[in-house]
Amino acid sequence: MKYYLLSIMLLLLNGCQLHDDNGSGAVDKSLQEWAEAYFTFKYEDALEYMTPESEKWIRFAATNITEKDIDFINGQNNVVKVDILDRQISADTTCISRIRVSDFVQLGFVGQENKVVDQAEFQIPLVQRDGKWLVRMEGQLQSGRQSRD
Repeated sequence: MKYYLLSIMLLLLNGCQLHDDNGSGAVDKSLQEWAEAYFTFKYEDALEYMTPESEKWIRFAATNITEKDIDFINGQNNVVKVDILDRQISADTTCISRIRVSDFVQLGFVGQENKVVDQAEFQIPLVQRDGKWLVRMEGQLQSGRQSRD
C-alpha cells in the first residue's frame, strides 16, 4: 500500500511538471528569447517578442546608438547570461517577471562612459496576446539592482 501511494504521488508530481496550466513555460521562453536579443543589441530580433506599442522604445534606443557605442559593443567578448528569477502571472494574460542579467554592455548616458555590468536585475512586464506572451515596454528599461562594478 505504501508503494502504491508513493507511485501515485510520483505520477501526480510528474504530471504537474509536464502540464503547464499557468503558462509559465511559455512566459519563460518568450522572456528568455527577448532578453538575449535585447541585451545583445539585436533589437530587430527582440521586436518579435514585444507588443507593437513597445516598438517605439526599441526604436528610440536604436536611434541613440553612436558609432562609438558600436565600437565599444563590438570590442567586448562578454557572453550575456539571463536568469529568470521569478514571475507572477495574473488573470492568465498579464505577468511580471524578474530577471538577472550578467555581463552585459550598458551604454552611457550623456557625459557617461559605456561599461560592462557584472550583474543587474530587471522587472519585465509581459502580456498574452493571441496565445503568445509578449514583453510590454512602457519606457526605457531600468535596473532595479546592480552589483558594484
